[in-house]
Amino acid sequence: MLGWSWPAFFVYVFALVFMVLGGFVGLLESRHPAFLAPILLGLFFFYICWEVSVGND
Repeated sequence: MLGWSWPAFFVYVFALVFMVLGGFVGLLESRHPAFLAPILLGLFFFYICWEVSVGND
């Protein structure tokens, strides 16, 4: 069974923030809707991470 790892959690959250912010920068610079994909994926993965770590038991 896998245990909880705070460093892995913070690396995962950092990667999500990096992906979402990169999508926002790309969207603002190019004004092309294809950059909505990393933003929406990042928010979806953050929701999954939130449910796993903080969600109701």
